[in-house]
Amino acid sequence: MNENKKHINILTLKQISNSLVVLALFGLIVACGKKESTEKASQSIASVNGEDITFLQLNNELQRARIKPEQQSQVEKLIVQKLVDRQILVQESLKAKLDRDPSVMQAIENAKMQILAQSYLENKTSSLPKPTEAEINDYRNSHADIFENRKIYLMDQIVFTASNNLSSELETLSDTAKTIEDVTKWLNEHQMTYALAKETHTAESLPPDFLAKISKMAVGDIIFFKTNGRIMVSRMSAIQDKPISESDSKPIIERILSGQKRKQVAEAEVSRLRNAAKIAYINKKFEPNSSNSSPEISTPSSVNKPDAAAEPSKPAVVLKPDDNGKTADHIEKGLSGL
Repeated sequence: MNENKKHINILTLKQISNSLVVLALFGLIVACGKKESTEKASQSIASVNGEDITFLQLNNELQRARIKPEQQSQVEKLIVQKLVDRQILVQESLKAKLDRDPSVMQAIENAKMQILAQSYLENKTSSLPKPTEAEINDYRNSHADIFENRKIYLMDQIVFTASNNLSSELETLSDTAKTIEDVTKWLNEHQMTYALAKETHTAESLPPDFLAKISKMAVGDIIFFKTNGRIMVSRMSAIQDKPISESDSKPIIERILSGQKRKQVAEAEVSRLRNAAKIAYINKKFEPNSSNSSPEISTPSSVNKPDAAAEPSKPAVVLKPDDNGKTADHIEKGLSGL
């Protein structure tokens, strides 16, 4: 009887032990599940029909949009809503099996190739050294009209379109007109429509040839030029000195010089790889320097101008500087066009 009782007790202890092991394993599984669920929840921002939108996606969009850290809180919600909308559209697109459409498949493949090519060049240029102090100072000194001697030009402007049969009269007008009122009088006499505006141009927003003309003008002077098929007559109403200090110009110049170096290295790398590759043009029409190849794409030639003023190579960019004259982003964009 005692032996049977002892045997039962041993079985009971084994059962209890096994139960504890099972409970422990179950607890471990539950804990892991909770941990994974917690981690997933901490990484997720929203769920669209069971598919998560994560902080990784948000941060990637913020980086692509080049949102400054101090501005992120203002645009995060907007970007998340765009991600939600995009996810909904993607899901509907997959339901409609548009991912199997040949044109969509080709577009995806093209995007993939472009991303890979761009990534290769970014990898090649990512370790370039920063511009030296000497390079920055040399760039600043060679662009004194945009930094140390920077000016802002305030102009009254008339814009109109004239037919070709008035070319000779326009030439006469550009030679004889002394004021903006002389121009408006001529336009009214010819019953031509025109628009009046006040424009602000910064030195870096103007093409170099046009800036050379503008910089020689005095208050009250007028200038004729053509752009995009229209004739513009501008009168200098005021000139303001708005220099950019050395400390403010340094980061701008660093970005410009770094961009130039990256472009040079990328072009050199593409040239090196092209020379090393075995390229065969099956259709000789597309072979470089072929007599049948299309002519090199270029900008349209300059049109006849009413006066000797140089026509800008592109429409002048209108900028409105802040109170301190610090238009870093505008300067960088303007200089990149030079």
